[in-house]
Amino acid sequence: RVIKSIKALVVVDVVEGTALEALPKMTQILKNRPISFPSIESVIQWTIQSNLVKNLSSAKVSVPPQVELNEELNEYIWRTDLLASEPYWKSWFEGLSSKFL
Repeated sequence: RVIKSIKALVVVDVVEGTALEALPKMTQILKNRPISFPSIESVIQWTIQSNLVKNLSSAKVSVPPQVELNEELNEYIWRTDLLASEPYWKSWFEGLSSKFL
């Protein structure tokens, strides 16, 4: 079936080695990100300024679901503690290439 509104299709292929090499950097990225934000707009702006997301339209869609309002603080905090999953990161990528190639 042809979808006329689609102009391009991008396939992102993460090689196991590249993913494993990036894991130590991911720890530092997560430790450097702010704990809270005064507004959704400020979260979006931070992701753009930090080059985590390069496209503002994309950030407006993908960033808000990553935070939630802490009503006690009246600030937005990250929905998921990604650092808590750090012990499992390596196992997610080890052997990945052999499963798909």
